[in-house]
Amino acid sequence: MPVPPVVRYRVTGGPAYLMAWGRRPDRSWWALLVWIETTSESCKGARAWVDAGDVQKMPGQDYRKVTRKQIPAHPGDRPADPTDPRDPGRLSRAADRERIDRQRPRVPEPDF
Repeated sequence: MPVPPVVRYRVTGGPAYLMAWGRRPDRSWWALLVWIETTSESCKGARAWVDAGDVQKMPGQDYRKVTRKQIPAHPGDRPADPTDPRDPGRLSRAADRERIDRQRPRVPEPDF
């Protein structure tokens, strides 16, 4: 799978992967971004549809293959996203962990 192009996201002040462009019925443009949030003790991936005005191009990136799609006006018209904590159809974290554990092959603990 190719790596998506990188953009600068104004809200986080850092880089993010540009997964898709979306256009809403009001003709506004949005960007589907994925980025990493880190603290001194952990890191996690995050993703969101953000206003295209909050996204800046970065030199050396090829944006020609980024998909463009129509975004429904109302969240209820969008497909459910079980990974989005704002989605009412989302599974609980415990259910997420249980599902992931069932799918993940068991590997030995590192010995270093």
